[in-house]
Amino acid sequence: MQYNIKNKARHLIFYSTIILGFLLILTGCPTPPEFDEVPIIQFQDVQVGQRTDTSSSGQPLNQDVISLTITFEDGDGNLGLGSNELGPPYQLFDIPLDENGELIKFGSNPNLPPYNFYDYFIVEDSLEINNTILVDDTLFVLFNERHFNIYVNFFYQEPGEEFKQFEWGRTSPFYQPFHGRFPMLNTEDYDRPLNGSLTYDVVSTGFGRTFLDYPMYIETYIIDRAGNKSNVVRTETFRFLNPG
Repeated sequence: MQYNIKNKARHLIFYSTIILGFLLILTGCPTPPEFDEVPIIQFQDVQVGQRTDTSSSGQPLNQDVISLTITFEDGDGNLGLGSNELGPPYQLFDIPLDENGELIKFGSNPNLPPYNFYDYFIVEDSLEINNTILVDDTLFVLFNERHFNIYVNFFYQEPGEEFKQFEWGRTSPFYQPFHGRFPMLNTEDYDRPLNGSLTYDVVSTGFGRTFLDYPMYIETYIIDRAGNKSNVVRTETFRFLNPG
């Protein structure tokens, strides 16, 4: 069963923004470049800083910012998703049924994974699914990787330890990854080679408090509209010098 409601169980202290700088390679060029139809990316830059916004109460809100820039190339230019593309094949998740054709709820089976962003959907209001009225329930779901088209995974190193991943989507109290979506890059109605750069800003009030001054890096990849996954690249090692 496919379902396209976006999960509303979001931790509100962080968000992501995207800045695009790209060059469209028109097919009318004398010798257009030949890129693979599977996107290829390269790491270009990572910057760490702070910005001050205004909170909902009107007070100054200091936020940590990680700006990740990659370059990309794609042979048919099918990169990007529209903000309204929430249905198949770009839905956030599918809803499986058990052997009796019933919805699977959190805690109903000891073999289910612990709560996390990828495996569960919180029904905050009344909602009908599979002829069942749900109110304040948590359903087991199957995450759809094609819902996002840019993925960022965090790694950090505590003193005397190896680098390890910090999984935002599986860690309490966050349960929210920083993956995101960038918009359609090819605005024409035909395929064409495309290359350029993409800057992805990851913003939080808690990076410094979470990672202190530990060395960090981010691994990232993108996915095109057909579901082709790019290579994975990692940033240089960086750290927050003045953790909040």
